[in-house]
Amino acid sequence: MPEDEESYGTTYNPKVIEERILSLWNRSRLPERIREAREGAKKFYFLDGPPTLNDVPHIGHSRIAISKDILVKFKFMQGFDVWLQPGFDCHGLPVETKVEKELGINSKSDIEKIGVDKFISACLSKILNNEGKWLDFYKQTGIWIGWFKPYFTYKNEYIESAWWTFKELHKKGLLVRGEKPVFWCWRCETTLSGYEVTDSYVDLTDPGIYVKFKTATGDYLLVYTTTPWTLPGNVAVAVHPKEEYVRAKLGNEVYILAEKRVPIIEEMIGKKFEILDVFPGEELAGMKYEPLLDVPAQRFENGHFVILSIPVMTHKKYKKHKFSERAEEEEEEEFTEFVTMDDGTGLVHTAPGHGASDYEIGRYYQLPVVSPVDERGKLTKDAGKYAGMFVKDADKKIISDLTKQNKLFFKTTIQHSYPVCWRCKSPLIYRNSSQWFLKVDPIKERMIKENEKVTWCPDHAKTRFHNWLEGSIDWCISQQRYWGIPLPIWICDKCGKVLVIGSEDELREHSDEALPEEIDLHRHVIDKVTFTCECGSTMRRVDDIANVWFDSGIAPWAALGYPYKNKGLFENLWPVDAVSEGQDQIRGWFYSLMFCGVATFDVSPYKQVRMVGWVLDEKGEKMSKSLGNVIYPESVISEYGADALRLYFASDVPYWETMKFSSLELKNRLKVLNTLWHIYEYYKIYGKEARKENLRLEDKWIISRVNSLADIVTRGLENFELHVAGRAINNFIMNDLSRFYIKLIKERSDPAAFWTLKYVFDKLLRLLAPITPFISDYLYREMFKKDVHLEPWPEVDEIDSDLENKIEIVREILEASYAIRQERGIKLKYPLRALSVHGNEEVCRAARELSEIIKSLANVKEIEIETKKIKYVAKVKWASIGKKFGKDAKRIAELVSREDSGKLKVNLERGEVRLEGFKITAEDVYFEEVPEEGKKIEGGVVNLDTTITKELRREWFLREFARAIQAARKSAGLKIGQKIKLFTDVQLDENEKKEIEKGTDVEIIFQAPKKKTLEFEFEGKKYKFGLGN
Repeated sequence: MPEDEESYGTTYNPKVIEERILSLWNRSRLPERIREAREGAKKFYFLDGPPTLNDVPHIGHSRIAISKDILVKFKFMQGFDVWLQPGFDCHGLPVETKVEKELGINSKSDIEKIGVDKFISACLSKILNNEGKWLDFYKQTGIWIGWFKPYFTYKNEYIESAWWTFKELHKKGLLVRGEKPVFWCWRCETTLSGYEVTDSYVDLTDPGIYVKFKTATGDYLLVYTTTPWTLPGNVAVAVHPKEEYVRAKLGNEVYILAEKRVPIIEEMIGKKFEILDVFPGEELAGMKYEPLLDVPAQRFENGHFVILSIPVMTHKKYKKHKFSERAEEEEEEEFTEFVTMDDGTGLVHTAPGHGASDYEIGRYYQLPVVSPVDERGKLTKDAGKYAGMFVKDADKKIISDLTKQNKLFFKTTIQHSYPVCWRCKSPLIYRNSSQWFLKVDPIKERMIKENEKVTWCPDHAKTRFHNWLEGSIDWCISQQRYWGIPLPIWICDKCGKVLVIGSEDELREHSDEALPEEIDLHRHVIDKVTFTCECGSTMRRVDDIANVWFDSGIAPWAALGYPYKNKGLFENLWPVDAVSEGQDQIRGWFYSLMFCGVATFDVSPYKQVRMVGWVLDEKGEKMSKSLGNVIYPESVISEYGADALRLYFASDVPYWETMKFSSLELKNRLKVLNTLWHIYEYYKIYGKEARKENLRLEDKWIISRVNSLADIVTRGLENFELHVAGRAINNFIMNDLSRFYIKLIKERSDPAAFWTLKYVFDKLLRLLAPITPFISDYLYREMFKKDVHLEPWPEVDEIDSDLENKIEIVREILEASYAIRQERGIKLKYPLRALSVHGNEEVCRAARELSEIIKSLANVKEIEIETKKIKYVAKVKWASIGKKFGKDAKRIAELVSREDSGKLKVNLERGEVRLEGFKITAEDVYFEEVPEEGKKIEGGVVNLDTTITKELRREWFLREFARAIQAARKSAGLKIGQKIKLFTDVQLDENEKKEIEKGTDVEIIFQAPKKKTLEFEFEGKKYKFGLGN
């Protein structure tokens, strides 16, 4: 029940403090000087994951950026030479879609009309100089990278590094061209792969149709599909060889479908089939059927027959690294059946040009790949009458035609989760196209092995990443867009020779025409560059750009311009010591980094991964502009300050968990910093002398506690348990320091106490520096005339665990006494006669040794300590004595109740006891502990004598009077030690008068106040006084 912390001197104003410190950092080049001071020390390469440059920082960015900066500041203070460089992702659809919207562009043909050069110029202008808002955000939040030169993925040196990487991967046979169905955004007219596909899903309503493929016998294969637009690409129907199938008659037609699906279909259509025959699916193999649609795409050889389902491999698992044991295999492949009995009819429409699994089974049976869909998602001329229709519009026309031709059995709709473009949000389609791929199988096992060496925070994220690696497929690296790193691949028009260029110098060396001294390596320039092939024909660059995730995947070396710049620097820094990004980046940046690092250098690019959870609004909803619930950091910092925000993030939920942003919790962290400020003001006002002499138990305890705190915070920051470090700091400031130690030393105010407080501040401010850099630096400069960020990380010493344990017992005793006061309505500021403690040896020993502390903080005059004597009451076990003594059982119970229960318990533990000749054993009696009055604590009970005597009441009155005088002095702006007269008609004896005069720096004159009258109230009565000369 401790009252609120007292305020001394000035009030903490985060805005003023942070502006002042920020200005000082800028003038003194502090972040740069820190780097310079650590130059040549053990390296720590921290890689900043590049945010999209045309984005605006929101509160989620703040959480990630702050976690990174805490690590950076911590490592600097530990003496590491930390490599710092902000980075910005400049390319890709995020920029292109915004430019298209502003320019009113609806398709790639519109871009070609206005000119690729103009479009690329518009994209460039969209991101140019945007880094300023990010660097300002970093500085405003106290994040060191805001003071350093950034890397940009659009710069020539970055593109050259990408080209070098592509050339290296091509040499290793990892960069290959292939044709297969891939996810395609018809709005952006490009492929999407990896994270871009797995990141965005929406619930869509699609048709679910049951169609009839007519066989040579006149029976119909009953097939289900949710994508009617892919029927022009049908080449086969698949069945499960081991499942039972039926010939089922309905009306005049006979259908073939899986036996297990019959009841479901009957319930759906409300009719019953007549089962004519039952047979295994394998008997259907090779059965021919008529094309469902009469379109050119359906005119091909080797198709339109039933195939047997095969298990389609989903991914490989490697024995040494997977989590189940299969010692007889070096590697294990996981499969799923192409045909299942989970939905549909047990017969599957197979279109190798429109699905990954379809493509794999098509390859197995050497089926043609038919995909009559163009870049805009429209059916081509090979789709006959449907040519020019957008695929989803074609659904309706195809269904209508099937109905007219009696080829539609049943129609319904389904709602399902469907992938959409991560930027424009258009539903994706599977479309066959020629693309460039980075092969994964040659390096998959190596990636899995390297992942075992990486420290993941939290640890369970390693398993998630392991599973993602196992399921990884060839990376479609090419995209059919404009604003990105151009693939450095030239192909001969005649002989098809492929040449991969690795640098600008190579480009100049091979170019048919001399290139200008300064050249932009983007598409609008290099698309015009041609080479002469060895065969004499012309080589032209492929139209594609690199997938934007490749840009960020090569950041560890491309950010430095390696290998053409900073070669020695990179070789000294590599690999990256830590990366930190959002929880979704397992499928994104963490993967692209691992792929590129292992593919290029055969090792993991990072040693530690720190995964950060998302920030939701207070209701737990995802923030979005459409909902109007996005929180921007500048508004939060303006109201609460950057330090409060940083401390909030560092002491809320574990950093890897999703958090709900709470203004209330943010205010609580501001209260912690206010309390720290008030303690500093107390020291500044009263701590004129500070000497290490005659330290008391409470001094030794707080010294031990701050060293224990140093141990907790150090381990917390090392292990990415920021919440452990932050909560420990909050608890130390609020409970250990403010509500315990400061309350103890206020009455002392001696040199030993202030030496101790200065010692504590020295360590505490250094521990706080990475988390709350502004207030830590301000207070450290004020107290020690040094910059805290240039100081070494505090060492851990002088921990007295025994003393800390004893104080914990004392605090339990105090909390119990506060609870009793609260129940009885007696404020802590009013002294009471006595507090009693009954407990075990440990509790009593702590209470005796620290009795003065208990008396001071419990505000009692005496403390009574007694080893707890447990009292018991003996009760008979009726089942036992009834069986043994029959009609005498009641008599036995009466005899037991008369005995001294404590003695009886001891005697029964030794053996049997005779009562009036009856033989009693431990099986006949049990003992209940009699609860002692008072508040229970661990190992004891606390009581408080709340009797209020006349003397106590008078003391209460005098304390209230003194408190009122001190409040009046403060309001009048009087300084400590500045004497003033006090006029009052309050009756005081001589001793009371002297005590109040000494404690409040006044000279009491017993007469009515002459000037402004002040008053205080005690127990319903008002008393007047005044200050004056």
